[in-house]
Amino acid sequence: MDTEIELKYLVSGEKISENIDSLLIQHNLSYKKQIKHLRNCYFDTPDLLLRKADTGLRIRQYDGERLEQTIKTKGKVIGGLHQRPEYNLEVSSETPDIALFSDDIWPEDFNVTAVNEQLIELFNTDFTRAAWLVEMPSGSQIELAYDVGSITGNEQQCGISEIEIELVSGEREALFDLAQILFKHFKMRPGTESKAARGYALVFGKKDEYISSANTQLNITKQMNVLDSFNVGFSQCLKQLQLLVDKFEADNDINILREVSDSLALARHGLWLYADYLTGNHGKELRTKINGLLHELAWTETARQIKELTTKTGRYRKKVEYSQNLLTQLKDENHAIIDFEKASKLFHSEAFNELQLSMLQMILIETPYKDNIPELSDFAPSWLSIHLKQLTTELVTKEALTVEDYLNHHRLLTRSLLTGSWFGLLFDREKRLEFRGPWLDLHQGIDELATLQFLKEHLQNASEEPPLKLINWLDNKLENLLCALEHSKDAALNLSPYWLKA
Repeated sequence: MDTEIELKYLVSGEKISENIDSLLIQHNLSYKKQIKHLRNCYFDTPDLLLRKADTGLRIRQYDGERLEQTIKTKGKVIGGLHQRPEYNLEVSSETPDIALFSDDIWPEDFNVTAVNEQLIELFNTDFTRAAWLVEMPSGSQIELAYDVGSITGNEQQCGISEIEIELVSGEREALFDLAQILFKHFKMRPGTESKAARGYALVFGKKDEYISSANTQLNITKQMNVLDSFNVGFSQCLKQLQLLVDKFEADNDINILREVSDSLALARHGLWLYADYLTGNHGKELRTKINGLLHELAWTETARQIKELTTKTGRYRKKVEYSQNLLTQLKDENHAIIDFEKASKLFHSEAFNELQLSMLQMILIETPYKDNIPELSDFAPSWLSIHLKQLTTELVTKEALTVEDYLNHHRLLTRSLLTGSWFGLLFDREKRLEFRGPWLDLHQGIDELATLQFLKEHLQNASEEPPLKLINWLDNKLENLLCALEHSKDAALNLSPYWLKA
């Protein structure tokens, strides 16, 4: 058995293979290069018994000659780092026979004979692989591979253009060192799905995972210690971030960009919560990197507000149409602001790849456990109480809050909700949902308030007098929304925190 430890990246551009040659020479890295043509047939039963067992089966043909049968069993993928046990056998037939593998690789209740009889070909991959066996300065050996070709299944096809960096021998850090060299020269981003997963999606369709950062609950359990809880939560943040970037690349939606920002904020918040217990300055450096990227994405909030005001499906489009000049102005402004190509360039940039690699390294760091680290059962309620108190202190300073008050307090509300996202699953679900409901209503209401305030400022700065019916509608809408926010605020303040023992 071998265990793959590799980084995978989707890459685009021309003459990638030739450019990798030049890059390795430029960095004085010695290597041996091979070019192979690989055709892989993937098999499963009609009811996907292998897939359900988190197992992949393929037969690979090398350059139209040698055949190899491979089983990959359940592993883990964190931030583009793939670790999966792999079993390989040279075979003479293109018909698979999983009985050739040792019995001890299968789950206890796995019926090898029955599965073997039902195997069918599902899809295939066909690609050319340029592979460099690279000697790193540390003495580690890395296989750097560039695959270009296609995946075919269910009479559909999708392209392959990806780089894999696999540890052959030595230290895992060598993978990161080589990746950082590549970031500077190629347009690339982490590949969260294997070729096999993409093949299954062609055959059976892919159901996109719905991600809402406002409702995210990180999978932290009571059995974890503080450091384990950070690693689990931070891994989930990284996975969510990469799934959202994948979704944006497919859909080019401004709302997804907002979710990307929220996901980055959730990761940054965790670094802040656990700052006292993380090794060295890694957490502080990561927060600085995230702040820089959030600044790069700051334009998306204005673009989202304009979209809400101008699109035909937006809640306020019919009211904004009272002034055609205003509608035209907002559309022109949005056209000038929205730059999906700029966002995509950012997601393939050296800075964004460096951030994700740093997040991955943070997860993989073996942090020594210290005597002064509190129990998770004390750590989580303490932070939840601190942030709730900071928020409620501000909310009760006046009997009735103004538009500006609510907008100014939004940051404290967001911080408190993010803390709840990190630690929520440690507590009773029904009590948690009941408590968070009014606070989430308040959060959503302030978002709406910010959009209306944005519209009001545009009307105030308009070159001509806006229609009176638009001004009257906006004033009434703001007044009604403030009343609704007061109701949500009062409801929220009257609820007992779910993390406090009765």
